[in-house]
Amino acid sequence: MTRIAFRKPTPTTEDKLADLGLRLTHLDHAIWAGIEARSSSPPLGPTNGPGLLDWIHRVGKLRELLVAEGWRRLDQWNAGLVQHPTRPVVLGTLQGNRGTGSPDAPLRSDYAKGPAIAAMMRDNDHDQFSLFETMARSEGLKLWFLVTYPMQVDDKLVVLREVSQPEPTPQGQVIDRWAHRITLPPLEFPHLRARNVDGPEEVAVPVQLKAR
Repeated sequence: MTRIAFRKPTPTTEDKLADLGLRLTHLDHAIWAGIEARSSSPPLGPTNGPGLLDWIHRVGKLRELLVAEGWRRLDQWNAGLVQHPTRPVVLGTLQGNRGTGSPDAPLRSDYAKGPAIAAMMRDNDHDQFSLFETMARSEGLKLWFLVTYPMQVDDKLVVLREVSQPEPTPQGQVIDRWAHRITLPPLEFPHLRARNVDGPEEVAVPVQLKAR
């Protein structure tokens, strides 16, 4: 009897997002909301105003869309997270660097993480495990990020983006090791200029964790 070997198809980007309970349209709408808010920042406002408005509205729109599908907002650490209703997936937002969205480029967070986010990453995966294996054998919550990086290219604003899970990272360190990266094509906003696109987006809030 001749045996026929069937090769398991390689998961597409859409498959990987769906495994997390996400759709690309979720991410598109959230990024658009942030960019629109960024452009509304007053010219004489604080220098971190555009990035802060971007983050607030990106988090708000992302959670609005996901909560409507059963996700639960997670606010206990003021980190703007949202948790999947049945899977061990928690999603936040993060500013990356110019390697964002490029699978062969090193990705790092814009700034060091505090104790709350470091605690949330302690059950994350390491790079020797595959995405689908860890979803099946998860032992704790897995913190993922919608990672973005806005940059001006000629007469258009380009947002580099991906959805990625960092490896556990101690507090006070930037995130530069990743268990999984789902890289996405950049979003382009023609004829739109944004001030301070390289400035920090999120506000670091000191949080005192309580022992469980």
